[in-house]
Amino acid sequence: MTHKEEAEERSYEHWATVVSNKAIEIFGKKQVVATGWAPSGYYHIGNFKEAVTCRAIHRELISLGADSYYLLNIDDVDPFEKIPAFFKEYGKLLKPYLGHAISEVPDPLGCHDSYAEHFIADALAIMNDFDVNPDPILTSKLYEEGKYYRYAKLFLEKREEMYELTEEITGSKMEDFFLIQCPKCNNLSAPKIIDYKFIEDKIKVEILCQKERRGCGQKSSLILGETIWKIKWRLDWAARQDFLGVTVESSGKDHGVSGGSIDSSLAIHERIFGKSKLPMLITHGFLTFGGKKLSGSTGSGLPVSKFPSILDPSIFLYKIYRTNLRTDTDFKVEMDVPGVASDYDLAEELYYKERDIEHKKTKEKTVKAYELALMAEPFEEKPIRMNYGQLVTFLQVYLFDEEQVIETLKAKEIIPFNISNRDLQLLKDRIQRAKFWIENYASNNFKFSVVKNPKCDIVKLLDLPVLKELYMALQNLPENYQGDSITQYLYEIAKEKEIKPGNFFRSIYQIVLAQKSGPRAGTLIDVLGK
Repeated sequence: MTHKEEAEERSYEHWATVVSNKAIEIFGKKQVVATGWAPSGYYHIGNFKEAVTCRAIHRELISLGADSYYLLNIDDVDPFEKIPAFFKEYGKLLKPYLGHAISEVPDPLGCHDSYAEHFIADALAIMNDFDVNPDPILTSKLYEEGKYYRYAKLFLEKREEMYELTEEITGSKMEDFFLIQCPKCNNLSAPKIIDYKFIEDKIKVEILCQKERRGCGQKSSLILGETIWKIKWRLDWAARQDFLGVTVESSGKDHGVSGGSIDSSLAIHERIFGKSKLPMLITHGFLTFGGKKLSGSTGSGLPVSKFPSILDPSIFLYKIYRTNLRTDTDFKVEMDVPGVASDYDLAEELYYKERDIEHKKTKEKTVKAYELALMAEPFEEKPIRMNYGQLVTFLQVYLFDEEQVIETLKAKEIIPFNISNRDLQLLKDRIQRAKFWIENYASNNFKFSVVKNPKCDIVKLLDLPVLKELYMALQNLPENYQGDSITQYLYEIAKEKEIKPGNFFRSIYQIVLAQKSGPRAGTLIDVLGK
C-alpha cells in the first residue's frame, strides 16, 4: 500500500482507532490510558469530556487486542483557593481553610469526611452512570506511598537543567518545584522554600509561610514528607505519567499550545528522565455551553448528574464521539437536545443497516462512534425509537399524559400495537426525559399550549386568502401523510399558490396556539388531526 493509499485509508478511521493504532505501534499491546481531575467543585460536562475521550481510546485499544488499563488520577492535594458560589453561605466555615489541601478542608454539608471526598463521590457515581469506569487513584495516596519522592530528589539534583528547561519552554524560570504545607498553620500554597539540603536519602527544607499568601509568616525547618507536600503541576504530571507507565492521555487543547503543559511534560520525559518513547499526550476540543467553557468550582455549567434526566447517556457519548477529536462542540441545552437525539437515532439505523449512505468516510466514523457510545452489548434487533422532537409536541398536546401519548402513537401506527416490553420501556424512558427537558431547560420556542376555545376574532388577524388556501390544503391532505411529509406537503402547496410558506405556518400557529411560532407544523397537525 502506498503512502497516499495509507493516508486515504486512515482518513476513514475514527479518531479513537487512529490514536489506538499509533499507541500500539509505539508501546505494543501493554497500554495505560490516563485521565485526571481535581475535585475542587462539581463534576461538569466540560471536564467530563476528557474522561469520555479516554474511555473511547481505552475501549478501542481493547477491541484491537491490547491489554489496556484505564486510570483516573484524582488530585485531592490541590490547594483550596476560592470558595465557590454554590457554597457562599458556608463562607465562615470555609474561609479559614483557604490555601489548604482540599483533602483537609471539611465538607460544609457534613456528608463526607472532606471537601474533596464530597465531590469525588458525586463524580464516581456519575461516571458509573455513563459507563466510564477508570480505576480511581488518589494523588494523596501516591504521595503517602512515596511514589513522588525520587522525582523530588531528581528535580533538585538537576535543578539547573530544570531551570533552563522551564524557561526555554514557558518563557519564565520556575523558582520553586514544590508546594509544602506549613507545620504551624497547615497552609499549602503560602510557604516558599528558602533553602534545602540532602540528608542521606531525605530532603531537609527551610520554608517561609508568606503572609501575603494568607500564611502565618513563620519560618520552619522540616524533612520533606513530614507534612503534606506536592510537586508543582507541570512536574507532577510528568512524574505521575512516568511511574504509572502512562502510554496515552488526553487533555483540553489549551494544554497543547506552544509552551504549554504538554510541551513541558514531554521535555521532562525526554531530557530529565532520559526516555526515548514518549507518552502520547493528545488534545481534544472543548465542550461548551452557549459558547462558554464550564467551571465546577465557580458553579457554572450543567452538572453531568442532570444529563441522564434529559437524554440517554449513550446519546451524550455519541455526541462527543461523532465530533472530530480537536473540534470544539457548543451545546445549547435549551435548543439542541431534540437534534442530538435525532442524530443518534439516525446513526442507530445506519449501524443496523436500516439505511445507508454513499459517503464512506461519514459512514465508517458514524458507525464507530455509535459502537463506542454503547454502554452494553448491542441488541440483536434495532430498537423502535420515537423521534424526541415529535415526543415534545405529543406530550404538550396531551398535557404530559404518558398513556394517552402511547395510545395515540399506536393508533396512528407510529409504533406497533404489539410493541415489545423492551422497546416500550425505552419509549417510556424517552418520554420522561423529554418531559423533564420541557419543564426545566427547553427554550420557549419549543413550549406551547393548545388553545381549547379559539376566539372568533382571531380571523381578523389572519390573511383570509391564505386561510382559504390552507383550509383547502388540509382538506386534501393525503391520509397516509405524517409529520415531516405534512410539512413538506404544505410547503409545496404554498409555493404552488404563490404564498410565502411562513404565512401558511404562521396561520396554523395563530389559530391553534395563539402565537406566531411553534413546533414543526406537520407534527402539530399530525397530532391534532386535520
